[in-house]
Amino acid sequence: MNKVIKLYKDNIKYIENSFKYDINNGVIEGKNNLIKCIKRIAFGYRKYDHFVARVFLISGMIKG
Repeated sequence: MNKVIKLYKDNIKYIENSFKYDINNGVIEGKNNLIKCIKRIAFGYRKYDHFVARVFLISGMIKG
């Protein structure tokens, strides 16, 4: 129980900020997940440039 109390005391300002502000990293986590999925699909690409182009194309950052 003491560990839980210490953890709470050490992180109280971050916990309060999570309730105060409506900001999270969900969008970035989604992009990272998309890139990981593309990496699994694109395994075996011979050139790194092709992989990067595939990431941009699938994520909608460029038009194909």
